[in-house]
Amino acid sequence: MLTIEKLTFIRDGHPILEDISLEYEAGRLHGLIGPNGSGKTTLLKNICRIYQPTSGRILLKGRDCRQLKRKELSALVALVPQNPKVGFPIRVYDLVMMGRYPHLKRFQPLSDNDRQIVEEALKATNTHTLRERSVTELSGGEVQLVMIARALATEAELILLDEPTASLDIGNSLAVMELLMRLKNEGKTLLAALHDLNQARRFCDTVTILKAGRLYCHGPAEEAFRPEAMREVFEVGCTMRGTNLEFTL
Repeated sequence: MLTIEKLTFIRDGHPILEDISLEYEAGRLHGLIGPNGSGKTTLLKNICRIYQPTSGRILLKGRDCRQLKRKELSALVALVPQNPKVGFPIRVYDLVMMGRYPHLKRFQPLSDNDRQIVEEALKATNTHTLRERSVTELSGGEVQLVMIARALATEAELILLDEPTASLDIGNSLAVMELLMRLKNEGKTLLAALHDLNQARRFCDTVTILKAGRLYCHGPAEEAFRPEAMREVFEVGCTMRGTNLEFTL
């Protein structure tokens, strides 16, 4: 689904990502972890072409992202940003409907099919009861689910999520992760930057670890969470307590 070849991204003369090569299989939930400043957000923004790689290339289903038109790319990959904030009043329904725009021609009206897709996205994220409310009135967890609904409305095969459970309470965090599992089971490919390492271990099929802009490792979760890896990357000790990882300085 997604291939990254020798990706380097330099900003203001400083390398943020260096020589990253990865492959992500379709129909899986892939976790992306690393310390703050390791390049997780920058990698996601390169994939969806908010940023342009300094060198290397990114392939979606074998096609170079740089050769895709913007609307075509938006129909293939959707980004759910970290701590999304909408600074103007807009109905939840209208915000989710914006996910259909990549499929519309200029001035083309919305069809019954577009509206049905939006309804399904609202139901999938359990936000249909919020449809008439302004996004500015919602809690952080509710906004996060609405933004995922908008991503679903695009029908993109690849969904990128930048710390989708950051700043959420336990209940909303679990709701988001369980939703991602359902989407995976329905055939979506998901790449999520996560700050909760236990979530990454529990839910993800593969885990990618970045350290200082370089690829440290990529593979099954049980390999990524080796004690020596946690010590080298996060500078913490790591032991298993029941079904959870426990970290110590």
